Amino acid sequence: MLERRWLARTTGRGIVGGSVMARVAQLSIEAETPAPRRSSARGALTVMGGTLASRATGLLREVLVIALFPVWASDAFRLAWTVPNLFRELLAEGALTNAFIPIYQRLRGPDRRHFAGAMLSVLALANAALLALALVAAPWIVDLLLARDSNVERELAVQMVRITFPVLFAISLSALAMGVLHAEERFFAPAWAPVVLNLVAIAAMLAFPGEAHWLALGVVLGGVGQALVQWPAMWRAGVLPAAGRVWHAAVPLALGLMAPFAFTTGARQILNVVAQRIVSNEALFPAGAVTAYALSTMLFSLVLGLFAISPAMAYYARLGNLAAEGAADFAATLEAGTRFILLLTLPAGAATYVFAEPAVRTVFGLLRPAAGQGVAIELAVLALAPLGIALPAAGLVNFLLRPFFVRQQVVAPVASSAGFTLFTALLFVALAPRLGIAGVSWGTAVAMTLQALVLLLWLRRAEGLDVRAIGLQVVRVSAAAVVAVVLARYLSLRLVEALELSSWFASATLVAAGGAITIVAFAALAYLLRVPELRRGHRSEGGTTKR
Repeated sequence: MLERRWLARTTGRGIVGGSVMARVAQLSIEAETPAPRRSSARGALTVMGGTLASRATGLLREVLVIALFPVWASDAFRLAWTVPNLFRELLAEGALTNAFIPIYQRLRGPDRRHFAGAMLSVLALANAALLALALVAAPWIVDLLLARDSNVERELAVQMVRITFPVLFAISLSALAMGVLHAEERFFAPAWAPVVLNLVAIAAMLAFPGEAHWLALGVVLGGVGQALVQWPAMWRAGVLPAAGRVWHAAVPLALGLMAPFAFTTGARQILNVVAQRIVSNEALFPAGAVTAYALSTMLFSLVLGLFAISPAMAYYARLGNLAAEGAADFAATLEAGTRFILLLTLPAGAATYVFAEPAVRTVFGLLRPAAGQGVAIELAVLALAPLGIALPAAGLVNFLLRPFFVRQQVVAPVASSAGFTLFTALLFVALAPRLGIAGVSWGTAVAMTLQALVLLLWLRRAEGLDVRAIGLQVVRVSAAAVVAVVLARYLSLRLVEALELSSWFASATLVAAGGAITIVAFAALAYLLRVPELRRGHRSEGGTTKR
């Protein structure tokens, strides 16, 4: 059992002095031959495929919200959804998954299932307490999110909070299953489970169009489906959490690691609370601004999830196993993941910036918008473009925080997230009155870029990360991305003019043709600029990169 396998020393890589983090590092590793592994890039592509399907169905869900529900209903729902989203990052998909994986990977045999079962019991108790609190405190929670002179219906928002909050338990169950499967480097089921949430929510909206409460209930039912579909995958793999386990010696270690992870992963949601108060201010923005902010961040999250978070999760699982085994490939894999994310996010960010307007109009103009949603679409266009500039930095921040937790080092991510959360909030307050809703997005772009630079320099010292090679990657990929996107914009505009298209068809053609041209032109230019990942002989991990 785990209790008999503590080492009498620390590893020197984590926090010492009897702290929770040091005890995590003290878990012994039983000698066993590692199973053959697939490439991390293959795992990343598996996650990316599921994420693409999830984001596509999520996009359809958002399109139907705009078409089937008036803006007063969508504003109230967006505001209410902030609450379970905040706790999701603190308790489930953010902190739980990322804290759970490295501890689970340090256990062997039945200890893994016993630990997962005990964490399930802890999650059930925590969710029950939070649900009771949320039901009682819903009015005060809404008042915290809303500006004093609000453009959102307060009473409806309170009802929406009470309806949506139970989804947190379902998401917690889903996050636990995701953590187990990711730790085992089994990515298919957790990658595709969110599709179920979207499909169930879509079915509810189609069945009850215009009924605001079903907008919330559909998401709750979808969350239950998302959790349930992952359990058969764990059963087939023989890694189901042990039933009836209420405690395990590693639980305090997991909770201790979740605390700093909750802060770092919850920082984005904390910023969303600040942003909600700003965009719900009737003196600054009309009704629909809350929905517009949600639409822009949803499109941003779609691209970020596909091109950054998906590969980051695959590389994180590999980094956790390498650290647990004391393998020498840790730094090489960290650099490979950083380079791979830059290769994806730099062209995606450039395309988001240049094609923001036609993208928003293509997606949300496909169906006739419901009452008041036209204003939301116009504001979403303004908010999305600067987020394209933020995309590469956001991708790097999401990935570069993970190695610290693999090593059980919490000072860097906590300090970084605390400082930059405050800095970003100050930028929101300073820029929104001057630049409108785009000011919130520019604040995100500036803060994320600075945070990514700080983390790169920190990891150069801590892990020997080759910042010079990464900088060269940024220069090469950025040059290829900018030229490709500018060329794509020019050629797609000429095509629209030649075909004499207008309205929605013009926007859709710009996006489709522009995207295709960007991909082809970027691949060719990146190859000519000798981007290593596109040239034969490059080794992405565990070896020397051939340039």
